[in-house]
Amino acid sequence: MDAKQFLSEYASKNHKDDPDWIKTQVNKKIQSVGGLLSEEGAILLIASEHGYATETLPMEGEPDKEYKKIEPTGYTELSDAMLDLIWATTNGGAYMRYPKEPLVAKVEKIYDAEKPKYGFADLSTTVKLSDNRGNVKYFQFEDKGKFINEGKVFPANYMSTAVQSVRGQLIGKVIAIYKWELYKSNKGKFYLTSSHYTQFDIVDESKFETLDEGDIIDELYEPIDEEEGI
Repeated sequence: MDAKQFLSEYASKNHKDDPDWIKTQVNKKIQSVGGLLSEEGAILLIASEHGYATETLPMEGEPDKEYKKIEPTGYTELSDAMLDLIWATTNGGAYMRYPKEPLVAKVEKIYDAEKPKYGFADLSTTVKLSDNRGNVKYFQFEDKGKFINEGKVFPANYMSTAVQSVRGQLIGKVIAIYKWELYKSNKGKFYLTSSHYTQFDIVDESKFETLDEGDIIDELYEPIDEEEGI
């Protein structure tokens, strides 16, 4: 059984009252990776997220939450000082916060997917990001399966596989990552990862607002070594 047939049977069993379910999900998946994914690639990802690899039909997850995207007006400064500020002004727990504003940065390098040593992700793709001030950070796009916590079902989101599928088209692009996670370790080190709801857009930096000198005090931080932290 190929992915298209699997998804057709899945939709007929779980979404029989919505004949456009597959078309809607395919469009959403393509847009979730900046419009770079092919229809065939989107179908394979959606099928995998719903159990295609094991050919089982898992529990239905929550529908995607509709939200209004914040239009990026410039790069996110990737200094530790700025991440500290984002952390301090964002709701969340003691170790994980969920910024409402997108993370906007340029894709410098995409590494091969690996099985993470920690956490529950199936695969993780490290992406090297830069801002326009010489700072660099590493973002973990993860394949996350469906997850149930206190009765709440979080949908599967295979961002690692999606990024690898469009890897050649992403290098050098500026992207806005929505619904991302910011983790802070006991030692104060920041980790940037995808969530069960993460998606990203390709953005045109020529439309960014010009920063006025002094908008951000440069003395607050020093540029981070490009190859540090990987």
